[in-house]
Amino acid sequence: MYEYLSECCVSLPGSRNLIENVSLRVAELCVSIVDNGMEKIFLFVDGEAVVRTIDKGILMRVVATDVLSYYGIRTALEGSILELAALAPKGFAWHPADQS
Repeated sequence: MYEYLSECCVSLPGSRNLIENVSLRVAELCVSIVDNGMEKIFLFVDGEAVVRTIDKGILMRVVATDVLSYYGIRTALEGSILELAALAPKGFAWHPADQS
């Protein structure tokens, strides 16, 4: 079962195209990707990330079995977004999923 779980919402213009570009980068690191239209699920050996477009941004959820996997998945997502976004977000505020 997953021990580490948090969510982050980031306001970004053009978030739908951004998710496609992020998925190309993260695909090299994950085991598989499930595409449900407006949502992508990145499956890793010890965790997963769900990335969904919302009105004017991206909602991300990261779950992992251990702290290293948890921060590794978060870093891969954040780094890809920062590198690919036309306007970088001011910051990423991750919150426990049960307190979002």
